[in-house]
Amino acid sequence: MKKSLLCLCAASLLALTACNDTMDPNDPQSVRKYLTKQKIGFTPNNFVSFAANSDTAKMTLFLQASYEIDAPAENGNNAVAIAANKGNVMVLNYLFEHGAKANVRNSQGEPVIDNAVMMGHKDAVVRLLAQLKTENVDPATLGTAVLIAAKTGKVDMLELLAEAGAPLENRSADGYLPIHWAVKSGNYDAMMFLIDKKVDVNAKCGQGYSVLDWATNEGYTRLIKALKKAGAKNTPQYFKDSKK
Repeated sequence: MKKSLLCLCAASLLALTACNDTMDPNDPQSVRKYLTKQKIGFTPNNFVSFAANSDTAKMTLFLQASYEIDAPAENGNNAVAIAANKGNVMVLNYLFEHGAKANVRNSQGEPVIDNAVMMGHKDAVVRLLAQLKTENVDPATLGTAVLIAAKTGKVDMLELLAEAGAPLENRSADGYLPIHWAVKSGNYDAMMFLIDKKVDVNAKCGQGYSVLDWATNEGYTRLIKALKKAGAKNTPQYFKDSKK
């Protein structure tokens, strides 16, 4: 009888211990205790690291523990910024499905959409644009992304941004329009895309020079021919300055 009672008590103790060790995914404190036992620090640095490594299982644990999904790591990048930089659409989908925002900036202070455009991650840009639309972000804010696409000659990005309603004649802080940057960089296809979209081919940059002035200055014969066909003209200022 005593032996049976002892066995019963031992079984009850084991059951109690098991219950105490069991994580309740609906209880944030329980999940945090589990993370502590696993020696996983409940920090933004870790969450962003998990995002960088596509570890959605651990990301889910953090969210169950009431983690603030848009919180940045010590370097200033949050999970969305890292996923956008890597072009990781799977992680972007996960993050947006769990309430993350696309309208955030990276450690350099750049909108994450700008960084994705610069990196040439087309699928990521498509996903970011869709999320920005869901967040009711004004397409006018996409102007810097257009400038980046024009400067780097990424026509596919220009197409996506134009479809999203981004301004194609947004002037940068240094006074250049996207078509100026396309021409200055010798990006024929980007220039032709903008011309086909009916941007002003005679718009002047902040220095007072036209698009054709820049093409002439750089000696881009193919661009010069296409610009003249589109009605572009040199400015008197360019002819005056070129004689100096």
